Amino acid sequence: MEPLSAATVAAAAWLFDLGEVTGDPIFAARGELGRIWRVDTDRGSWAVKEPLVPAFERDAATDVRFQLTAHAAGIPLPLPRLTRDQRVLLPADQAATAFGVRVYHWVDLAPGELVTAAEIGTVAARLHQFDQAGDPGEADAWFTEPLGEHGWAAVVDAARRGEADWAPALERWLPELIALDSVITPPDAGLVRICHRDLNLENVRRRAADGGGVVVLDWENSGPAQPERELATVICDLAADLSPAAARDCYQAYLAAGGPGRLRATTDFAMAAAVQGHLLEFYNRRALDPDETPENKARSRARLAHLLRQPITLDRVHGLLELLGES
Repeated sequence: MEPLSAATVAAAAWLFDLGEVTGDPIFAARGELGRIWRVDTDRGSWAVKEPLVPAFERDAATDVRFQLTAHAAGIPLPLPRLTRDQRVLLPADQAATAFGVRVYHWVDLAPGELVTAAEIGTVAARLHQFDQAGDPGEADAWFTEPLGEHGWAAVVDAARRGEADWAPALERWLPELIALDSVITPPDAGLVRICHRDLNLENVRRRAADGGGVVVLDWENSGPAQPERELATVICDLAADLSPAAARDCYQAYLAAGGPGRLRATTDFAMAAAVQGHLLEFYNRRALDPDETPENKARSRARLAHLLRQPITLDRVHGLLELLGES
């Protein structure tokens, strides 16, 4: 991995007014959309996020407005830092990187500690409750549209041609993945609001300070969604990552905290189904791409193995609805 360059650190420190740099940048984390570096200055510590995909000021400014609204409503999060001229994103040419950089206040996380499913449910409820102003916009295809039978066939054919070791799992699940597309219906524009859209154990973490409370990370994926569809996605992730009992704990905590969403129909799982399909297509394509980096290929193979170990299916959706008492 290429380290964050001295030119990038100097540009970020000056243009985001971070203070005088006191040490080399320290690699902190890698996600699908970017890498995070800790930069220490005489004014404190900062999270410098280096996007790995094209990033645009308009989109960044929109997610920052949502973050600031959430923070004002009491949601704990690392506050974004703006440049001296009130921009969110430092462009590539000024940042000396491929896609620019953005900066957050640094938050120390408790090492090795997971938050509980109930805590995630409470966070989701609070995010769905605070007032929002303005038109949330139209949700994009990643969250709302199925791959369709031809799309799924193309994914499996590509895996077969590439003699991928995950091709048998894709073939095994193919009929059920195609059947799951039936739950994907267009969102109700009257119910759509800005949501985080990536609430999970990776992005709801425990702080090392302040009594070990939770902190919500990674807001760049936020955008229009129906609250109950985001909730269903959270429930599916927890059922797969922890257990069905944890998913039930999350839902009960969400209801107890006053969350407005209710999971009553298979179509409430439309966003979870759409995202799963697009993720499988994306990771399959990237893992097979000869021009991709070894790091990206390895991450994609690991994600495919995780997703195909226990994918969302119609049977699982019905099982979760029954478990939650909403079938």
